[in-house]
Amino acid sequence: MNKLIGLFLLILLSSCQRANLPNTDLKSTNSALAQESAEKTIRQLVTLYHPNNVYIGATAGHKNWGSPIESILNKEFSYITPKNDFKQTRIHPRPGKWNWKVSDQWIEKAKQNNQIVRLHGPISPQSSKWVKEDHRTSAELEQILIEFMTALSKRYNNEPVVKWMDVVNETIDEQGNWFGPVKGTSEWENPWTILGFETNIPAQFPLLQKKGVPLYIIKAFELSNKYAPNISQVLNQHRMTSPKSIAMVKELVMYLRYRGLKVDGLGWQAHIKSELPAFMSKGSGALKTFDNVIKWAHQNDLDFHVTENNLHYPKYKKQDPAIYLAFVNIVKTLLNNKSTGVVTWNLWNINDQPQFEDKRKLILGLWTDKLQAKPVYDQIKAVLVEE
Repeated sequence: MNKLIGLFLLILLSSCQRANLPNTDLKSTNSALAQESAEKTIRQLVTLYHPNNVYIGATAGHKNWGSPIESILNKEFSYITPKNDFKQTRIHPRPGKWNWKVSDQWIEKAKQNNQIVRLHGPISPQSSKWVKEDHRTSAELEQILIEFMTALSKRYNNEPVVKWMDVVNETIDEQGNWFGPVKGTSEWENPWTILGFETNIPAQFPLLQKKGVPLYIIKAFELSNKYAPNISQVLNQHRMTSPKSIAMVKELVMYLRYRGLKVDGLGWQAHIKSELPAFMSKGSGALKTFDNVIKWAHQNDLDFHVTENNLHYPKYKKQDPAIYLAFVNIVKTLLNNKSTGVVTWNLWNINDQPQFEDKRKLILGLWTDKLQAKPVYDQIKAVLVEE
């Protein structure tokens, strides 16, 4: 009997030690669970341990076809986001020109590899240059929007592998203002606010009463609702780390629903830049804010998507392994909310790459630029087993 009690206490102590592992050392991950998951891929672990409500994915572009990056994508992830290949810039690159070849091939690849797809083809700043020309009138832009969203929605609505679609993207800046146009076509801008604003807003939406609601957002959801009813529809937002931006996003979602529009999910483009130290620290204000947004989404019957996660880091600065705790903490926070609704995590770049705007910086993934798995890859797998 004493031996049994002793064995029970030993097991209990071991469990407590696992639960209280320090979160600042990637190498301190529970060795037993890490050993258990060592021979399995991320997609295998998700299937085994999280068959409901959890989707772990990654992004690649058609330029990666036939490369080791595509091999990693197919081996490790059952959920994929074709990088820019469903955006207007590729599908409708100039007036009268449509190109569906690449996007259609992505659908076929997903079928072959037993993967599900999030269509990243929103009405967004990533529009074709000819759309952003300064002479465009609101009537012209509305017609362009109608043509693209209608065509995209109709083409893929009946594809079973297409589970989600981003309807709009990057609508609100960090100050809680609508992101709009600038002169020329070379800058990052959003031309669609030229369509105008809905200003007859009920008092229950005080922030929107002051600022109005861009008509392009309403129109985009009207079209996607009508022509892609089989696809879960996502409002994808690039900045949700300040109280002002979060408050605006929440009001926008609820206002669209007030108008009778279907909004199924809220997406956060988690390009972690200056916020990196905050996401490295378990229990930080940034992580609590993130957790609260997920909870708000689930309380309002919204799936929650981390749609574009990577870490921005100086290229020539020595990397502290602890920076990768940002990935770990984000995934842990998502998994902690899986019982109340759908949560998804999408790694925006599989391997380290130069930041497209500033070559002095890198955007970091789970694999090195030489496609060697980093220690954080095993840490993510261990988290999938533990949580």
